[in-house]
Amino acid sequence: NAASQQHGAFSAGDNDRDRADVLEAIEALRLEAREARLEAREDARGGFQAIQSAVRDLDTQKVSMSNASGQFAAELLADLGLKWDIVACNVQDGENSSFSWDGGEEACTPRAITQIETAMRELAVDGDKREIEFRDVRKNDLLTLKVGRKVSPGQTDVTIGLKEPRHSDGAEFAFVIGMVELKTDKANLKSFQQLLELVAMSHMSQHGQGVVLLGTDLNAKWEVLFFDNPDHITVQAFKFGSVALKFFQEKLQSVHARVDELKLLSAESGMGRLHLSPEREQDLEGFDPTDEGTQVRLQKLKALERHFNENYNANVAIPFWAQSSDASGIYS
Repeated sequence: NAASQQHGAFSAGDNDRDRADVLEAIEALRLEAREARLEAREDARGGFQAIQSAVRDLDTQKVSMSNASGQFAAELLADLGLKWDIVACNVQDGENSSFSWDGGEEACTPRAITQIETAMRELAVDGDKREIEFRDVRKNDLLTLKVGRKVSPGQTDVTIGLKEPRHSDGAEFAFVIGMVELKTDKANLKSFQQLLELVAMSHMSQHGQGVVLLGTDLNAKWEVLFFDNPDHITVQAFKFGSVALKFFQEKLQSVHARVDELKLLSAESGMGRLHLSPEREQDLEGFDPTDEGTQVRLQKLKALERHFNENYNANVAIPFWAQSSDASGIYS
């Protein structure tokens, strides 16, 4: 018996160790199988997302601003809530300059910028002591417009802006007040391209919809595009360059006043749609300029407005409804 215990069956301790080893191996297999299932699930999800992305890409209409058709631009801008009109050509008497595009647009653009800058050397923005700078930005991308299934990237040729230090890429277009889209004398101006460029810049510059665009060949083709309402752009053609440049310069000079006017129009157009509750219209007559609390509240709002506009290139305006008595409890 002693010999059989010594050389025969495992002891109870050995059986426990074997059982533990088997259970450990089973648990390892179970965990491995679980990991495999999770990986397979993630692979399947990734594959499905890749298929979804591919389908979206197939369904996405991507057209550069320079190649935008009238229908593409109209649908994209409509989705942004914007309309535009091409109004009758301004035929006021003036003069046209002469510019040679011999050598092509790429080579001649620096000289074209110099001619524009010379013609507008008297430009100064009302109420602003900052210098004006003209910059060649042909290698810089504008904001890509993305609405629904439509995507439109683009660039412009020249920006006109208030001179400020640019310490980051976010400041590249922050102080732009105007743009110039150049074409050679052999090419037509592209109003739809210009519309999309203007809209893109209105979302990049702190001057928002105050930005104005000039399209020209510096010879006989001249167009100025500008927001005359928060939801409307006017495309104005000119017969003579001297008249177009004067008009363009006046728009640039008055950028601050025009921005304020557009903000006012935006606030007024939204008043009828604002509600504090479904039961009644908001009290728009409740603003009391003599109330000390109201003045403190408005000062805080204006400080917040300046903060966002100056530091985040925003286009923020205090709406009229924020000045009402109903709003005092919200913003106090």
